[in-house]
Amino acid sequence: MPRAYLVRKLKHLIYFCIAFVLLYGVHVLRKTIRDRQCSEEESKFLMDDLCKDFTNHVAAGNMCPALCNSKKLQYNKCTNYRGGKKVLIANCDEVCEERKSVMAVIKSKHPKENFHFEPLILDTHPNGSLTKTGYSMAHDVFSDVLNSQMLEGSDKKKIENIFSFLWSIDFEQFKRENRNQKSPEVNAMQNIWGLINQDEYLFMKVYQKHSFVPRMYGTCGFYYVIEYAPPGDTLDPKFFLGSHSSFKERAQIAVDILDIVESMDYGFFEPVHMCDVKAENFGIGKDSKVKILDSDSFFFHTSMLKNLAQPTCTSHVDCDFFDCRGWCDMKTGQCTKQRTNNNLQTVCEDIFVDRATNFYAGLLHSPPAEYKNELLALLEECAYPENSKGTIVRKSSPDEMYWKLHNLLNKAIREI
Repeated sequence: MPRAYLVRKLKHLIYFCIAFVLLYGVHVLRKTIRDRQCSEEESKFLMDDLCKDFTNHVAAGNMCPALCNSKKLQYNKCTNYRGGKKVLIANCDEVCEERKSVMAVIKSKHPKENFHFEPLILDTHPNGSLTKTGYSMAHDVFSDVLNSQMLEGSDKKKIENIFSFLWSIDFEQFKRENRNQKSPEVNAMQNIWGLINQDEYLFMKVYQKHSFVPRMYGTCGFYYVIEYAPPGDTLDPKFFLGSHSSFKERAQIAVDILDIVESMDYGFFEPVHMCDVKAENFGIGKDSKVKILDSDSFFFHTSMLKNLAQPTCTSHVDCDFFDCRGWCDMKTGQCTKQRTNNNLQTVCEDIFVDRATNFYAGLLHSPPAEYKNELLALLEECAYPENSKGTIVRKSSPDEMYWKLHNLLNKAIREI
């Protein structure tokens, strides 16, 4: 074999190795930026601090006794502190699910660091208890939160006690059981206020009826405890290893995600925009259904228009809000109140199709030969409508694309 040929092969191998190392380094850097490494020591301190607040009658909630007294809810490990949110994994023995030991997730944007909101100041008697005016003030403030973000008229009428609805304990029962404390109702109000100022808690608490929302087990202070639904290697595959799931399993997950997209578009009182779409923001629950893991970047349409309407712009990118892409009026130099893409387009582009920037194949990679051509063509059209590949997509995928993908994937699931 000629020496020159061997030299060329060696150079190619060296170049490949260098490229691999660089790609892996970028991948690790992206993961590090995305998920700031959590601290076991700090996480344990947070739980100890929470239990001190419970002992001092500052923190309250149905999960506090299990976390601080019986230890039936016990911290296991931390995951990430992304965006100031604490996400901790716990073992939950019988208190989350009757006669069962399950894993659970404890979450919060911790108030003692970078979780700030307007204080709740209510009218009280000299002994610290709430006056009738104080109750009315709290009711009006909490109603405004729901009215501005969540519920349509028919749903509001079903709420008998807004304080109990927003919390994890029957409000009147809590007052009776803690009547020996000073102002238990004020303590309850402050705990509820700290919870509903967390967008994710509010969304998950209000919309428990949806199968894609993780089950809410309860709260303690400003922390809430929900169902454990990890993405696994199917939705968060390791670098260059991909998923070990079969195409049938991945197709079913894709169908579930499509159903979530349809619910976001048509299942609420107004459309919900998903502005941070990543596969690892979804997980698989114990019922084998896909769950949303991060709803901090979900915005109802009215709020979305405000987010997109930035004051000035020189390009369309200036008007983007993460995955929700805006539009700059070049004549006025102002962002318009419109989103140019939609949830379906984003899911197809960021989850379903292969993307070099993901460093791994899309969820629907490697379909069976009999579905390959049709499916890949649909995915290409869905992710890059009107031949927009190679650009920042500012086109919406039509509703008919949802049904085409949904029907084809269901057909594949039945026949594989």
